[in-house]
Amino acid sequence: MTDTEFQAVVDATLVQVEEYIESLVDTLDLDADSMRSGNVLTLDFEDKGKMILNSQVANHELWLAAKSGGFHYFLFNGEWVDTRSKVPFKTHFVELLTGQLGMACPAL
Repeated sequence: MTDTEFQAVVDATLVQVEEYIESLVDTLDLDADSMRSGNVLTLDFEDKGKMILNSQVANHELWLAAKSGGFHYFLFNGEWVDTRSKVPFKTHFVELLTGQLGMACPAL
């Protein structure tokens, strides 16, 4: 995979996460702001902290910083997977978000 192809996959993922958070703002009355700067997406949940997603082009990874720690994901068969636990990103992100917000969040 070229760096350009990698960045396109990252961009699509960040857009998907932004749209997911926007849907939670509407359905769960969640107080959240998202800010995108290039391939860095910052999610601010007011008194519940922040989550930051960004791409690491050199190693072709997607990184997530959350209240509970830092996580790295790699592409495996077209899906982001945690480098340690091998849990898919979408599942892991919702688990981390649920823990950080203290409320159940629907699947991504």
